Amino acid sequence: MSFKLAKAALGSLLLSSQVLMAEPALQQAWQLDALDQPESVVADAQGEWLYISNINGAPLELNGKGYISRVDREGQRFTRHWLAGFNAPKGMAISKGKLYVADMQVLHEIDLTSGKVSERYHAPHAHMLNDVTAAPDGSIYVSDMLAGGIYRLADQQLALWLEPEKMPHPNGLLWEDGQLFVASWGLDIQSDFTTKTPGTLYQIDPSSQQLKPIATGYQLGNLDGVVSYQKALYISDWISGALYRLEDNERRTVLQTAPGLADIGRYGSMLYAPMMLDNKVVAWMLP
Repeated sequence: MSFKLAKAALGSLLLSSQVLMAEPALQQAWQLDALDQPESVVADAQGEWLYISNINGAPLELNGKGYISRVDREGQRFTRHWLAGFNAPKGMAISKGKLYVADMQVLHEIDLTSGKVSERYHAPHAHMLNDVTAAPDGSIYVSDMLAGGIYRLADQQLALWLEPEKMPHPNGLLWEDGQLFVASWGLDIQSDFTTKTPGTLYQIDPSSQQLKPIATGYQLGNLDGVVSYQKALYISDWISGALYRLEDNERRTVLQTAPGLADIGRYGSMLYAPMMLDNKVVAWMLP
C-alpha cells in the first residue's frame, strides 16, 4: 500500500466520532519540512543535535535509500543527508556517545563523534525492528512490531529478550525509573495497519519480565512513540494522529494532528513530532 493511499484511508478515520478532540495545550515552536517519511526523532542530551530517521520508501522496503538527518534543537542548522545507506530506518536511541538505529533486521550503532557506523547487530528472525531505548547500564532494547517480542543488546550481543507470545506487537519503548514502558500497536493488524483491538501501554519489570498494563480508563489506539516529561507520559497514536498525556492513570488528548504521528522525541520542555505522512517534523512546547 502506498503512503498516498494510506494517508487518504487513514485521514478518513478522523471523521469518526470515536476520535476525541484535543484540548488546546501545546504551542508550535518550529517546523522542518523537506523530509522523507520521518519516523523517529531523538535528542542528544550531551550535545546540541536532533537526529531524524527517514524511511524514504515503503516501511518494509529494503531499498538502501533510507537516511538520517541532523538538525539543531532550534530547527535552524540542518543537514538533510547526515548519514545515508539505510533501508527503512525507524526508532533510535543514544547511549554513551553512540546512536542506535532500528532498521528492519539490523540494529546500527553509529559513533556520534565520527558520524560513521561502528557496528551492525543482526536479528535475522525479526520482521521489523521498530523502536529503541537505552538503559543506564548501556543495555539497548529494541521492539519488533510485526513479529512481536523485544530484543536486548548487551555485551555486544543482540538476542531476543521477551518472547512474542508475551508482547505480540510492541512499538514505542521508554526506559524510565528502572522500568521498561512499552506502547503496543494493538492486535489483529489489518492491511491498512489498523487493528481490531487497540494498543495499550505496558510497564515491564526488567528483572522478572513481569508485564503490567497501565490502566487509563480508555482504550488508547495504534501507539507509536512514548516519552516522559515531569510526572506524565506522552504517547503518540500513529493512526489517529492524537497525542495523549497520561498521568496518575488519567488520559487526556492534548494534541490532535494528522495521521502518521510517529516516534516522538523530547528535550527539556520541547516535544519533537515526526509527521511521517506529511514529510515534516514539528516542535511543540509542552506546558
